Amino acid sequence: MNRKLFPKPAPAEPLSLDVWLDRTDRAEVGREPFFRGRDDEYEIFQKAVKSLNDGHIGDGTMIFQGAPGAGKTALMGECMEAVRLHSSLDKPWVAVLIPPGSLRYPESVVAAMIEATNLENERLLENVADTHSRWLKKALNQGLQLFQEIQNRDISIQGMSVSKKQQSGGADGLFRHASSLLKNYHFAIFVDEAQNVKQHDNTKDVLDCLHRQTQGIPLVTAFFGLSDTEDRLSECGLSRLPRGRVKTLGVLSHEETARAIKSVFDAYDFKGSSKNHEEWVNALSELSQGWPQHINSVSFAACQIIHEHQGSLDEGLLPRALELGRKLKNEYYVGRLRRCSEDPVVYRNLAVEAGKAPDEALSRSRLRSLISPLLEHSKTLDDFLSNALHAGVLMETEGLPKHYQTPIPSLGDYLRTLPVD
Repeated sequence: MNRKLFPKPAPAEPLSLDVWLDRTDRAEVGREPFFRGRDDEYEIFQKAVKSLNDGHIGDGTMIFQGAPGAGKTALMGECMEAVRLHSSLDKPWVAVLIPPGSLRYPESVVAAMIEATNLENERLLENVADTHSRWLKKALNQGLQLFQEIQNRDISIQGMSVSKKQQSGGADGLFRHASSLLKNYHFAIFVDEAQNVKQHDNTKDVLDCLHRQTQGIPLVTAFFGLSDTEDRLSECGLSRLPRGRVKTLGVLSHEETARAIKSVFDAYDFKGSSKNHEEWVNALSELSQGWPQHINSVSFAACQIIHEHQGSLDEGLLPRALELGRKLKNEYYVGRLRRCSEDPVVYRNLAVEAGKAPDEALSRSRLRSLISPLLEHSKTLDDFLSNALHAGVLMETEGLPKHYQTPIPSLGDYLRTLPVD
């Protein structure tokens, strides 16, 4: 594979320490400044866009799924940045972010693609001589007209029904209608929170246009969602994905974890010997267990303590940083349990049973025997599993279908320490 095509973007510029410590949500400032690892996952995206670049249109769909905190949105941000960096006047690429609820409205999807194309045209036209941009200006005018036309159809781009006389000709008709403009670009379509895609008559047609029948529009589609995203999309009509295009995000290796935490320390130039740096990085890496959410939490805890002591990496401060890191991890687990539909003791019992298995995984039939007597009459095992997967206390194992385990070892340890009812 040509490694020069869509190389992994350089790390984002780190924020000032005060700004980084003050923010409440990793996603609120765009790309994750200390994103590291995920080389295997990024390579799936890289292969898909290379195939599209080589002229293979259709069947370029990918699914990246995992429990909350696995780093899906951060990975998506890196892929979107790669598309932006690769776009050029000679061969423009367009990254399009589409909400999952819009997939039942063909007009919403096509309008989002046209709007993103117009924005990319405007970006490429900045500081460019007229002799090199005539076709782009013509395409921008065509895009603006087409965007207005799509807006005036039966469904607006926000997915709200309005009273219009024009009717869409279905997803394939709309894609075909827009292809005269869009066929001159390469698209990477991104759908975040894809577990929320709903079944609808139009959804299957839209997914088919984004997967196989693109009507000549060069595109690949990447879905990012929770652990049951592949199943949800299959129910909505997405099937027969190319081999190796579905990836469940788990923990990072110790080396990747240490590299991520070290990048935080390097960015803020903390005072201390190389031995002190290594000691802090190793201890924080072990505490995080390679889970991206925890990597952020323990890094935050360490920086908070170090910042309070004028940037010093004094050995006596490390236990305090680890204590704060454990507190933040437990707060994360409490938040997971709050999203669960059953009493905490139910998940404690599951963790105890899973701890007895060699791979700490429970089969669906074993789950049924443990859970069914405890569920309310209106709930089913499917309801329970859906909630547990979305809450992040269970995830399906990659190696064996219909077997479930906790996504990170320390979560199982935490659940097993819960009081018995």
